[in-house]
Amino acid sequence: MSFDAFMETAWADHADQPDAVAMRLERSLGLVDTPTHVPAYARLVTHVFGEHLGQWQRGITLLDALRKVPACDDSAPISTAIARGIATLRYAGGDAAALQGLSPEDRIVVLATASAAFAGHRRFVPAVSAYAEAVELAQAGLPAGSPAIRALAVGGNNLACALEEKPDRNSLETGGMVAAAEGALRYWKLAGTWLEEERAEYRLTRSRLQAGDRDGAVRSALRCVAVCEDNGAPPMEMFFAHAVLAVALRAAGDHEAGAAARSQALQQYALVAPEEQQWCKSGLEELGR
Repeated sequence: MSFDAFMETAWADHADQPDAVAMRLERSLGLVDTPTHVPAYARLVTHVFGEHLGQWQRGITLLDALRKVPACDDSAPISTAIARGIATLRYAGGDAAALQGLSPEDRIVVLATASAAFAGHRRFVPAVSAYAEAVELAQAGLPAGSPAIRALAVGGNNLACALEEKPDRNSLETGGMVAAAEGALRYWKLAGTWLEEERAEYRLTRSRLQAGDRDGAVRSALRCVAVCEDNGAPPMEMFFAHAVLAVALRAAGDHEAGAAARSQALQQYALVAPEEQQWCKSGLEELGR
């Protein structure tokens, strides 16, 4: 199997089968045969052993082993990618000293990535604190293409998603949820394409609805629809954009506009490819179909 095929399959399987993917990673160091493979491999190891399994030392051991493969050289991108992963697992595992000596950019990557790991294990107080610290550090500015930009986007999205699913949030957690969704949107605009921006607007709509900010949710949903329309989004993306707009409008008390958005969503659903319709089930149920 090629490295690219291995990584594609591992990412596809990791959420449902994290233990199996972890074992595959431990047995597949030989697939890392060029320096360009190292950062991607290190990122997946950090995510699986951290956010999904909470097996901090096991992940650190594998990242240490990665340093010894022939493809690893002494270049900064290689050594830095591995060092960031190890620092993230150390910090999320309870070692506050892991942040010592890191550059501001590396510190942001570690904090943002660790915030998602904390949230994955329902440790929401340190999750909110870590993400807030990462965002504060980023206020000084980041160079274009910095890995910290993507880390802030991913970390914010994952933290917001986890907090949305928590039924008994306190005020700190609710504020952290919205701040994380706002951060995800801000940094996906820099790190991603229109698709990530659209989905970040969707996420922010959901978080604002959970927080009781109905007018803010409508504004985010309208932007979600606009991004789709401006970029010729496929029917499934259009379906979710109009569906969340319908939900937001209904929550805000504008039932007439909500009904119109619901109709638009159902029209888009009719155009969704049959093999993709399964992903729309929850949206359909929420619309009351």
